[in-house]
Amino acid sequence: MGEQQKQAQPLGVWHTIKPFANGGASGMLATCVIQPIDMIKVRIQLGQGSASSVASTMLKEEGVRAFYKGLSAGLLRQATYTTARLGSFRMLTNKAIEANEGKPLPLYQKALCGLTAGAIGACFGSPADLALIRMQADATLPAAQRRHYTNAFHALSRIVADEGVLALWKGAGPTVVRAMALNMGMLASYDQSLELFRDNLGFGEIPTVVGVLVPFPGSSLQLAVFRLTM
Repeated sequence: MGEQQKQAQPLGVWHTIKPFANGGASGMLATCVIQPIDMIKVRIQLGQGSASSVASTMLKEEGVRAFYKGLSAGLLRQATYTTARLGSFRMLTNKAIEANEGKPLPLYQKALCGLTAGAIGACFGSPADLALIRMQADATLPAAQRRHYTNAFHALSRIVADEGVLALWKGAGPTVVRAMALNMGMLASYDQSLELFRDNLGFGEIPTVVGVLVPFPGSSLQLAVFRLTM
């Protein structure tokens, strides 16, 4: 009897941490794919031209590696923010389903879970988000003002040394609000769409996930990987 309990305990632990581990892994995979696009987007927002001109200038003047500047910070952000938000969302929805006696949750309850998960994720991910922005924007500064960050941890240590620990959460307020609104809409409607494809239209697991990719292009890759690995 004791041996059976010992064997069951690790399974219980993995069941608890699996949504967090899969959430972080799916986010990091998606970041590796979209990092070049995100880098071009940042340069456009800084007023450096159109997508084509920014991409050609980066390639000509800085080389291919320029498209992956800030990748370490992006991966760290996903390892914190996405791990926390997707793991928290799944944990909260599972608890809500238990309280609802196993019945599917109404959309408003999914929305509340997404709202809470977004706030939790943003609080954990704000320092890495700041490091990502600083690293991506560093090359656009005048040469005398550049900090020449080598990786995310170097950026974080420089920020702490120069500005103090609390500086890691600069802009955290708007970041948290944005994450709450984004995840309330995205995660709740994503789960609602999954139920529609699976329960009402009778799709299997993979067709269901593929079918939901169309209305969710922004985060479709990480959500699809997260769903398929759960």
